[in-house]
Amino acid sequence: MYHAVVREPLPVSDWCFLSEGSFARQIEYLSRHFSVVPMSSAVELLRQGRVEKPTAVITFDDGYQNNFDVALPVLKKHGVPATIFLTTGSMDSRERPWFEQLSLATKRTTQPFIDLEIDLPRRLPLRTEEERLAAKHLIIALVRELPDRERRRWITDVMARLGTGTDTEDTMLTWDQIRLMKQRRIDFGGHTVTHPFVSRLAPEEAVREVSECKRRIEEELQVEVEHFAYPNGREGDFEPWNKRVLQEAGYRAAVSTLWGVNYPSTDLMELRRGQPWEENTAAFAAKLDWYQLTDI
Repeated sequence: MYHAVVREPLPVSDWCFLSEGSFARQIEYLSRHFSVVPMSSAVELLRQGRVEKPTAVITFDDGYQNNFDVALPVLKKHGVPATIFLTTGSMDSRERPWFEQLSLATKRTTQPFIDLEIDLPRRLPLRTEEERLAAKHLIIALVRELPDRERRRWITDVMARLGTGTDTEDTMLTWDQIRLMKQRRIDFGGHTVTHPFVSRLAPEEAVREVSECKRRIEEELQVEVEHFAYPNGREGDFEPWNKRVLQEAGYRAAVSTLWGVNYPSTDLMELRRGQPWEENTAAFAAKLDWYQLTDI
């Protein structure tokens, strides 16, 4: 489960962004030790119970432009496929997802603190990089527990009080880039329109988020979209009723961010993924072994 791949390593605060060099070493390792297959092939192998050797699927969430600029050449070099799960609202609006906007705002703010009453009165200091990072993580954790409309209201309020203005840097994939990638063994799946926590949506909102995302990708690519990635994707971020909504919308499988190995017995609407964000290749390889050794 990748997100963004960047030219140079970023500070620890951007831990889900991997450097190009580390990504290249990881893909080289995967191509040597695993059968790397498209998402559709993996789902079919699981459905038929025919996984006979270590098999991996490379996925990206959100749809960052560096998936095209930086990651794609590495994937082409090693001849491996991948799947990118798109937050389609960001493709159309050319705006970063809300959590990226929050991250940028907390980094750039000149405010010494922010007072919040999301759950109880709190004053979050913002004087140092460490304090701003901690504030961002706490704000996301707090709004994660709210109904989606409340989450949107609080994020708008927090952004206004941080007072950093609108960022104009274009960081998301364009539809033209997506079409080019489709020709180069990259498949695309749904990741909602606006990246909400789907378990916190009203049923009608959930239907719109997953169905409109699917429709938009199919409209642009003229291919059926069968796979989905739950935003955030941890326990509590999706519920059994969300799986039914996905199936009714026409998705055949969905991936979470729950760690572990997938077997034919694994629920296809709750597939597991590993988090490959180690800059050290030996640590990455050890984690893959650990997934298999500790998964029961």
